[in-house]
Amino acid sequence: MPTRMLFSVLSSSLLLTAAISLPTFAANELTGIWQGQLGKSKVRICFNQYGTGSYYYQRYLTPIRLEQQDELWKEEGNTGNWQFDSVTPQKLSGHWFKDTASKSLPVQLEREISPDKVEDCGADAYNLPLETTPKLSRGKWQNYENIEYRPLTFGTDVGIEFKGPQTGILAINQWLEHKLTDEAQLAQTFDTRRRMLAQMGSFVTDETFAEPIFINQHWLSVRLYRWAAGYGANGISQEFVSFSLTDGKPFHPWQWFLADTQPQSMLEGMSHPLPPALRDKLFAGKAPDAECPTSDGSGYYQLTLEPKGIKFWETPRGDGCENEFVLSPQETMPYATQWGQTQLKLLE
Repeated sequence: MPTRMLFSVLSSSLLLTAAISLPTFAANELTGIWQGQLGKSKVRICFNQYGTGSYYYQRYLTPIRLEQQDELWKEEGNTGNWQFDSVTPQKLSGHWFKDTASKSLPVQLEREISPDKVEDCGADAYNLPLETTPKLSRGKWQNYENIEYRPLTFGTDVGIEFKGPQTGILAINQWLEHKLTDEAQLAQTFDTRRRMLAQMGSFVTDETFAEPIFINQHWLSVRLYRWAAGYGANGISQEFVSFSLTDGKPFHPWQWFLADTQPQSMLEGMSHPLPPALRDKLFAGKAPDAECPTSDGSGYYQLTLEPKGIKFWETPRGDGCENEFVLSPQETMPYATQWGQTQLKLLE
């Protein structure tokens, strides 16, 4: 046989062998939950319909994202690759390798039917082992004015606690810890993780943090920030809570201006319209702008304590139209309730 023809035949054979040894399965053939062995380690793995997935070692319960690229499923961060050789409705086999130069490990998996009948990475079978109540952990103390604070971490949510001589500190810390470890919030965190796993194969949760923003001899104010996963800028929310340093009870300074609220009750909403008389004083004669509809002061305002008074501000919307101003206690006094006026005097 001529050399050129022999080379051609050998090349074709090698290509055919490569094609046979590297089968490609569509993501929807693998969709669902599987469990079994990666080498000697027990693993659980899930595949979504459109080429994403996730897996974890049952010993460690730390999910790793997978994404299909041609015949391989690649781990996020290039920590490993999965190649499947055969698939049946109930069994899946192949091998795992870090790179082409490293030794591969055998993979043997069996399909697992989730109790909730869900067939993507949001299924009970994949998530319930991950959804255990986390332990509360504490960070390092930091200084803020005449008080100390440190971050509290509960799972993936971050809160805050304080240390100082004020008599209300214990009650403040109890309120903040209860909010951080709230069962409803933990359930929402689990729901978010499931949603992101099902959509992208990503073990993602909301971004959160807490920080002190104001303190004087009477009050302490805290900002609680949350950026909901998967919603872009629309997922950002902030809660501002103030506390009495005497008894630790929470309040919101808007209570000083709203006649229909109890002095020691927390408001449900953080944003409210300006008191009519205050709006008239600040925006009298100002016509609405077609590009900025609330430029006449008709919007809803957040209210936070400042060293020199009270800050009224609209939540930024990205259009540059937000109003923001700081008024001294004396300037806001005429628009406060009788009880609010007694509180404003403590800011002077």
